[in-house]
Amino acid sequence: MYKRPYWIKRIERAWKERSIVWLSGVRRVGKTSLSRMLPDPVYLNCDLPSVCRRLADPESFYDSLEKGTTVVFDEVHRLEDPSRLLKIAADVYPHLKVLATGSSTLVATRSSATAWPGVNK
Repeated sequence: MYKRPYWIKRIERAWKERSIVWLSGVRRVGKTSLSRMLPDPVYLNCDLPSVCRRLADPESFYDSLEKGTTVVFDEVHRLEDPSRLLKIAADVYPHLKVLATGSSTLVATRSSATAWPGVNK
């Protein structure tokens, strides 16, 4: 795997400003590979039914993590309500570092525009 220190540093800088970083791009450009280069992340492949079940109760999931934990939601747009999951993280668990990846843009959906007012401005 080719190391991408430039992009890792950009993600880390973004976390200094906000607790959630969104990494989007077309399929097969390396979003998953990049996310796996982060040091010791809790990596969740949201394509898997077991992960969807685990995230059905976001509070229980987030409560199980230590302060400063890095969480990767790979293909987060595959979840039933990804905006809710990320909003809860931002509002209630800002001590976590979240990287959400996907080839679809959440802000393009009507539900996320409602859940994240002003995000399209």
